[in-house]
Amino acid sequence: MDRNAVAIMNYIRSQAGFTLLEVMVALSVMSVAFVVLLQTDGLNATRTLHVDRVLGAVQLAGERMEEVFASGSEGLFSDKGEQDDGIYSWDRTVSDTEFAGLKEVRLTVMWREGERDESYVVLAYLPQ
Repeated sequence: MDRNAVAIMNYIRSQAGFTLLEVMVALSVMSVAFVVLLQTDGLNATRTLHVDRVLGAVQLAGERMEEVFASGSEGLFSDKGEQDDGIYSWDRTVSDTEFAGLKEVRLTVMWREGERDESYVVLAYLPQ
């Protein structure tokens, strides 16, 4: 074999694979990326649950406000309740305002999310 052929064969052998150090660095970079992706996925699940709870509270508030609007503005009252599934509770108050002929309807929907108490408040005014 001539010198050029030997040089080419040596070059090909030296370029044939990765060193252990290169493999270890690549694995550690991939591990860090994987951990970040897992944390992001967990955060997305938490946010999805929060949005689900808020949408449920909005729906319940709409139903309870519709009851007040359907019955008209007869009388002042305050009542509380809990949804059948036990996730949400609500507090509704119809009271007079400083303006003649106008009543205030305040509805608060409450729920527990993890260690936090959350609430959604709706305030509306009804003519008498």
